[in-house]
Amino acid sequence: MGLHGERTMPGRPRPVRPWVPRPRSDTLPDLLPRAGHDLITGIDSVLDRLGSVPDRQLADDLKAALARTAACGDTCRVRTAADAVRAAADLLVAGSVDRARLVLIEARAGLSGPGHNA
Repeated sequence: MGLHGERTMPGRPRPVRPWVPRPRSDTLPDLLPRAGHDLITGIDSVLDRLGSVPDRQLADDLKAALARTAACGDTCRVRTAADAVRAAADLLVAGSVDRARLVLIEARAGLSGPGHNA
C-alpha cells in the first residue's frame, strides 16, 4: 500500500493526486487586541482588589499594565487613559485611595467609550 492507502504495483509509480485549491477568506482576521487591552485588564484587576491589597502593590500593578501597553506600542492609541493610570498609581503611593479609584473608573469608562471596540 502507498502512503495514503492506495494500492500500488511493484515497480510502478504511485498515482499522483490532483491539486485541489482550498477555499480561503478574502479578509484576514484581526488578531490584535483592542486598543488599551492591557490597561483595561490592569484597571479592572486593581479596582477589584482595592482595600484588600497594599496600595504600593496596586500601584506597581498599574505600572506593569502601563509597561505592557508601551511594549505593544499601544500607548499612543490610549494616551489619555495611560496618563490617568499613571496619575492613579501616583495617588495610590501617596495614600489617596479614593481619588485613585475615581481616576481609574473614569479611565476605564474612557477606554470603553466610542472609538474603542469594547
